[in-house]
Amino acid sequence: MKSACFPAMALAAGLAFPCLAAVASAQDAEPRWTAGLGVVVNSNPYLGADDDVEVTAIPYIAYETDWLSVSPEGAAVALYRGEAFRLEALIAPRWQFAEPGDVAGLEDIERDIAVDGGFRVSAASGPVTVSLAYLADLSGKHEGQEVTLSVEAETALTPRFAISAEAGAYWRDSDLGTYMYGIYADEVRPGRAAYTADDSVAPFMAAMGRYALTERVAIVGAIEVEAIPDTGRDSPIIDADARYGAFLGLMVRF
Repeated sequence: MKSACFPAMALAAGLAFPCLAAVASAQDAEPRWTAGLGVVVNSNPYLGADDDVEVTAIPYIAYETDWLSVSPEGAAVALYRGEAFRLEALIAPRWQFAEPGDVAGLEDIERDIAVDGGFRVSAASGPVTVSLAYLADLSGKHEGQEVTLSVEAETALTPRFAISAEAGAYWRDSDLGTYMYGIYADEVRPGRAAYTADDSVAPFMAAMGRYALTERVAIVGAIEVEAIPDTGRDSPIIDADARYGAFLGLMVRF
């Protein structure tokens, strides 16, 4: 059974660890490992869920060089890296925010983890980074597409304490929306009709804080909130207007 905690884990990878990397010297081009243990709080938007919130302890490990990063969020390879511009190729598992099969009455609905591939273009100016990412299904699990536009800003409030904030939106096509919120023909049951989601846009916001205990050890916290679009809220198996994930952990870099 798949864990429901991975979106918040991906949030920690996407927000927390670039901040951790910024602590290192600009001349440090050696490969870097990050490992840690944290607690993830994740919402469950499915109708009939016994608990709207799930709490899970989870380990974390990531590897990074100047041109490659690998983590539970996926792998990114830098195809071009300039002073303010970056182009990366992406491979990413699509972790589900919750498992519908764990909910009473939805045991026969299961979503296998998909693997997506695509690219990301980023442009930075001072503490602000604007990114555009495109992902498409490579595994045949949903055969959909996603475009993400985001703006992130980070700053160090003290030599030990840094914060980051991000806002943006996901565009998802009907195939991916149905994978996330819909009901396929083979999942139809008495009282449960097939449901196909429309193309949609889902805005999101995220924030991260990092407190460095030493040069290589930090406490990291992150939270993300994503609106569930109208086509998701109209699904007969969804009972929420938004989903959220939060992460708090101790990370060691070596």
